[in-house]
Amino acid sequence: MKKIALFFQSKSFKKITLVISVIFIIASFFVALDPRPFLRFGYLGIFVYNFFGTGIVLVPVFSRYYNVILVAFFAALGMSLNDTVSWYAGKTGQIILPPSPRMIRIHDQITRYGPWAIFFWALIPFPFDIIAVAAGYLQLPFWRFLIPMFLGRFVRFILLGSGSIAIWGKIPF
Repeated sequence: MKKIALFFQSKSFKKITLVISVIFIIASFFVALDPRPFLRFGYLGIFVYNFFGTGIVLVPVFSRYYNVILVAFFAALGMSLNDTVSWYAGKTGQIILPPSPRMIRIHDQITRYGPWAIFFWALIPFPFDIIAVAAGYLQLPFWRFLIPMFLGRFVRFILLGSGSIAIWGKIPF
């Protein structure tokens, strides 16, 4: 466990994640413009993409080709598993968050509402890593963090995918 924690703290890990994030963000826009080459990867591709990068741009696009519930499920699962790294870093104390008005508010809301706070934060498009770190730091149990986070993202992606279908329609694949 200590080796894993040291790796997450290393400059190499930070550089690798930065490069991967930039690649996935840039790729998101290219895939959104012409998703046909990416469609062959199916739901597994949606999961992997959301595990390594943010695929929020892709959910409306792929919901037009695939089942919106399954797109939302695999996108939420990938993003949720990605954020467990931040939760773990907070839990092990590998990331120290300086006290600020925002952190105090997050701390108070997690302490007061627990998993419900996680669920509602997962519903909004918000940089969730800081919430995950705070939840880990406050020793919120893993399943009480993961399940509401997944459900919040799942609901958000269903709404996002359904909205894109309502506006632009379904495309037969």
